[in-house]
Amino acid sequence: MDTLRRALETVIGETDRSHVERLTLVAAIISEALRQRRLEATLVGGGAVEFYDPGAHTTSDIDLVVERRVEIPDLELELTDVFTGLGFERHGRHWQRSDMFVEIPGRAMTDPTEVFQVGPYALRVVRKEIVLGERIVGFKHWRYTGHGAQAIDMIAAFGDEMDEQLLQRYLQREDAEDAFEVLRKLAHSNVIVDDEVLRKELVNLGHGRRKEAADNGD
Repeated sequence: MDTLRRALETVIGETDRSHVERLTLVAAIISEALRQRRLEATLVGGGAVEFYDPGAHTTSDIDLVVERRVEIPDLELELTDVFTGLGFERHGRHWQRSDMFVEIPGRAMTDPTEVFQVGPYALRVVRKEIVLGERIVGFKHWRYTGHGAQAIDMIAAFGDEMDEQLLQRYLQREDAEDAFEVLRKLAHSNVIVDDEVLRKELVNLGHGRRKEAADNGD
């Protein structure tokens, strides 16, 4: 743990690294510390967006889904030992060290993942198709135009380098296939996309079954 703590301190203090390099290395070091305690972490959320497409999003929040690899009597105590051992302090739902904030939003990873080598460490990240799909869903069902803008950027950045069948299965499950088609057309057009353009598209899309069910309490 001492070695990882020193490595983390070095990375956090390296101002010559790009933001995404610092964030990715911090996530990888934390993941290695958790792995040594028989826990497996997956980078999700905004950190995963920045990992796959730094131009779409910048964040200091690292969201990690942490799973047990073996039965552990007290997971919270184990997490506390790891984060305090790395020099983090608890502030509400976040662990903070310098300008990096870590949250554990889940305890089970059900979506497909991919493992990347980040320096000497392995980092597991939710697949980019799921990251994109979540932004599309957030755009359609929760009316977040910022998610729409991020999705457009990712669609353009990923090009043919994604599993469209995986993405389509995810979107079909979430009733957001139509939103993907709208955002894909915008990504491949010469239209300057701003909040007004995205709000107009949301009017045409409607809320969809998912949001309507939530509004009805289903």
